[in-house]
Amino acid sequence: MNKRQSGSFLAEALIISVSNLVVKIIGVAFRIPLTNMLQGATGIYTAAFSVYAMLYMVSTSGLPVAISRMVSSSRKLDRKTETKRIFRSSMLLFGAIGLICTLVMFFGADSIARSTKHADAALAMRIISPTLFLICVSSALRGYFQGLRNMVPTAVSQFIEALCKLVLGLGAAQYAITRGYSPMVQAAFAISGITIGTVLAMTYMIIYKYFYEKRHSFAGVEDTDSYKDIYKNLLKIAVPVTITSSALYFSQFLDTLVINRFLINSGVDSVIAEDLYTSYTGLTLSISDLLPATLIFPIAISILPAVSGALAVNDQKQVDNYIHSSIRISGIIALPCAFGMLAVSRPAIALIYGTNFGSGADIVRLWNGKPYMPIDIASNALMILSVGIIFISLLSTTNALLQAVNRQYLPMISIGVGVIFLVGFEIGLVSVPSIGIYGSPVASVICYIAALSLNMLFLKKYRSFKISIRKLFFKPFVCAAACGAAAYGVVCLVRHLLGGETRLNSLIIICAAGAVGVIVYVVSMLAVRGITADEVRLLPKGRTLCGFLLKKGFLKE
Repeated sequence: MNKRQSGSFLAEALIISVSNLVVKIIGVAFRIPLTNMLQGATGIYTAAFSVYAMLYMVSTSGLPVAISRMVSSSRKLDRKTETKRIFRSSMLLFGAIGLICTLVMFFGADSIARSTKHADAALAMRIISPTLFLICVSSALRGYFQGLRNMVPTAVSQFIEALCKLVLGLGAAQYAITRGYSPMVQAAFAISGITIGTVLAMTYMIIYKYFYEKRHSFAGVEDTDSYKDIYKNLLKIAVPVTITSSALYFSQFLDTLVINRFLINSGVDSVIAEDLYTSYTGLTLSISDLLPATLIFPIAISILPAVSGALAVNDQKQVDNYIHSSIRISGIIALPCAFGMLAVSRPAIALIYGTNFGSGADIVRLWNGKPYMPIDIASNALMILSVGIIFISLLSTTNALLQAVNRQYLPMISIGVGVIFLVGFEIGLVSVPSIGIYGSPVASVICYIAALSLNMLFLKKYRSFKISIRKLFFKPFVCAAACGAAAYGVVCLVRHLLGGETRLNSLIIICAAGAVGVIVYVVSMLAVRGITADEVRLLPKGRTLCGFLLKKGFLKE
């Protein structure tokens, strides 16, 4: 396999990774003051956003994958006319789907809000509903450029959306609070920044495409499928991918439906149930996907057009090498992320949200009668979800691989089985008083494990992918466990030395633990030969790094 080609998908993933990191930092910078500003209205905001996120996934998840795959294949075959037809067709299809979702959310806001037991969220749902149409247009453009293996427009547009959410959303929320508006109106004002940001991001994408095509017009053959065949192929790819991706995000929407209802049914007071819901969804979930979304999910975005292009020219050897490399790299990154997050879960919550979220009234007493603050609930839940980082990361990568090799219906089956586990375990566990709110993260982890297991079996069956967990992940797992143990030791030591659980102390703890954890992981991986020279070359600046490590004797060819 051409090493320059093999590394290109990770170079593209790096662009998305940097963008996602910046976006996540902005998101955290948004949630910290927003959570403190809105207080009791945080649950209203989260409920509205979770419903929006569900419809967002339905309207945008499948078609970007479809257009990315089809554009990548067409460009690989130099089909200029077909590439243009694919884009036009996807824009019409995206627009129609987005418009339908916008109308459903706008006119059905009251019914949706009542059904989720968050009636006050209806206004916020209406404010954010136009975004579903606007983001569809942006998603069509993103899928087009991802198919061309140009990740810059996606990265910049995501940054615009996040920045507007931060600046405009917080500004609007502060205005509503100073005017003395109700929590319902405060949440609506806060969520308006997302809508405005989407308008600006869409505008940027349209302008970028105009100037990009003036600079990068290419000559190619005029062979093309008919519009009818293009629509057929778009839907053939998009429908199962949409179902798959929507089901993956179903867990957050399920939280909105299940947690309050079944906590109350188990005997928990309705006020305490809302506090538990807010602690978990408002504090834990915003942190739990920070590392996989930043470091792992971009691999899935970038590997799909790379594999599709290789298939278009029938380069089966390169396809198999992409599959092996992407799974290995995903595991090598995900394992230390999981152990590291497990070690610093409480300092992470304390750093971002502080230890005194809300007021003394937020102290809750669970089945054992002990008093808990929201940080106690959130940090325990984050420890559980930290385990899930391993499985959700590999699940994301294997989903993209199966979609890229024209087996897009298989992840739909895997995720469908996973969702069945999710629903059953979440309802069952949340209803048990001694488990309660922690049933939700446990059910999510079980869902990821079930779905990933099926994906790995499908890869073994349809691509003859040799599954040897020991060869793939044993050494990285041992090194990641050592990394996590070292990080936790530093957490305990520095916490003892510093004393109070302030934001500054939490920052020092995380930095110290992170630095020690990274050093332990890298040194131990090199010591046990847990990564090969070819895999190091795939990393950003990997050729230079590999040359240095080979020269020093830390690696062997």
